Amino acid sequence: MKVPPHTWVVWGALAMACGGGDPPAPGASSTSGAPAPAPSASATQAPSEVTPSSLACTAFPDEQPELFGAKLETPDAVTLLAEIVKTPDAFAGKTLATVGVVRASCLKRGCWMEVRPEDDRGGAAITVRFKDYKFFVPLSSRGAHVAMQGKVLVTTLSAEDVAHMESEGATVAGKLPDGTAKQIQFTATGVEMCGRKK
Repeated sequence: MKVPPHTWVVWGALAMACGGGDPPAPGASSTSGAPAPAPSASATQAPSEVTPSSLACTAFPDEQPELFGAKLETPDAVTLLAEIVKTPDAFAGKTLATVGVVRASCLKRGCWMEVRPEDDRGGAAITVRFKDYKFFVPLSSRGAHVAMQGKVLVTTLSAEDVAHMESEGATVAGKLPDGTAKQIQFTATGVEMCGRKK
């Protein structure tokens, strides 16, 4: 049975990261704390060669991106967030790069963020969590622009996890009558961020 697009929940499995589950690996830091280097002023790139880091800061030309997790690799293409939400099964299991704006984030540890398309304030969002809990984002991430690289998974969220996410301020769209929901999970290996209120 095909699930209508409006029933897709747009967040990752946050209950483990926020409410329990395994803690970060020993010696893992929550953020790198070091800004990523600025792109070379002499480097001119054709639109097909635009890197995620340059896209994260287009609205903030004088700002260097903050890097959390692994450095983003230069992808062949940046996948539009709206396309991932529209046809999640087409991207399931794929590692890709995308960009957006942080709509909400975990206020306890920074272990998840809800990201919407940059050009659509009311657009459907995905919730991002971080690979192996080796890094988190700042608690003040809301409103920041991000470029991220990671893997897309499509799973079912339990009714308990839906309730947990809603209690932390996440938007859980299209819940099913039994309280569960389909989810698009994005597990990021790296995030570059600009425009965060510090």
